[in-house]
Amino acid sequence: MRAERLLRLLLHLQTRGRSTVAELATALDVSHRTVQRDLDALSLAGVPVYSTRGRGGGWSLLPDYRSRLTGLTPSEVMSVFVGATAHVLADLGLDASADQAVLKLIATLPDASRRDAEYARQRLLIDHAGWDDRRETPRWLDLCRQAVWEERRLAITYNRPDDPFTISPLGLVAKNRTWYLVAARTDGQIRTYRLSRLASATLTDTPFTRPPDFDLTTHWSQSQAAFRATRPSYPITLRVHTDAVPRFRPTTPPIPADAPAWWIIHTDLESLPEATAAVLAQAGAALPLAPPALITAVHAAAQALATSTAS
Repeated sequence: MRAERLLRLLLHLQTRGRSTVAELATALDVSHRTVQRDLDALSLAGVPVYSTRGRGGGWSLLPDYRSRLTGLTPSEVMSVFVGATAHVLADLGLDASADQAVLKLIATLPDASRRDAEYARQRLLIDHAGWDDRRETPRWLDLCRQAVWEERRLAITYNRPDDPFTISPLGLVAKNRTWYLVAARTDGQIRTYRLSRLASATLTDTPFTRPPDFDLTTHWSQSQAAFRATRPSYPITLRVHTDAVPRFRPTTPPIPADAPAWWIIHTDLESLPEATAAVLAQAGAALPLAPPALITAVHAAAQALATSTAS
């Protein structure tokens, strides 16, 4: 998105100072021509960018200039601050995990845009660190998004169609390719609901008051930490072909094996049956090395499959 790239370019110049077109192209992962066009666009928008020729030259902003980011539309503001803030700050060498940095960045916006950015940041979170690559169709996403934005309660059934209840939707989270709804129950407890498991959802006309101290990013981070602390753990070691490495999530960097295009990886699944199924699903492109129970289980399953096929 060009609005995001212009923001990254502007903040790079503000935080890093004078930079050459080549340095900017590398930082933004675009061509030299794209950087030049973006610099021209910033200049036409009134941003005081200028070039210095000769040794040590490059593009700079006038001293003491700080952007008010007035050129972004409300939708562009929300897109930047919801979907890209973390990696924008990381690209600039800042601490992407610091909420204070995000708040300072939002503070540079005009009043109306700042409200849009903060409103979106509190209601929508993109978590790029995925648990798996399975894709789900978020059937109720539009309805839930409307409920979150308008602060209206939802009547839902979850897992059990015969057990309807009402919730106050506080935010949506996209983790990899799976959508979750964070909501408060009538007893005040905040829970997370996987959209694919909603049996039904109805938007009510009943408004609710959002908890003044609720922060979506903080809540999600804490809930993920709690989930990882209680999640079953079954560490395994595999010899994996290059093509199959992306099917697993190594907990440490892969180590070259004893043959080209093969790697030794360590990963962590939830149980022996899950690990057995994951290895067998690779049809020989993943071989178990440890623990011994996994080796035995895979061999037994493969032998049973071969016997049943032969008969």
